[in-house]
Amino acid sequence: MRQNVHKDIYRFAFDEASSELRKILQSFEQLCAKKNQVEKLLEVLKPEIDLTEEADTKEADTKPNIQRTTHLPQCIVVTRLRVL
Repeated sequence: MRQNVHKDIYRFAFDEASSELRKILQSFEQLCAKKNQVEKLLEVLKPEIDLTEEADTKEADTKPNIQRTTHLPQCIVVTRLRVL
């Protein structure tokens, strides 16, 4: 009888862990899809926002940059200003 109680507890824990892992996997797949969308968007916008290799030369050093922190402490967004 006692062994059956432990089996039920282990089964419940296993089911809960499996459910959590499925949710994590789903979220991870969504993040990967969004990452791919952002990468494609950056490829299209490169000429517009001047992210080409030329921007990494001395020209880029003379352009003003604005740094902004995000809600993630390790993530800082740097925006390069371009006068048209």
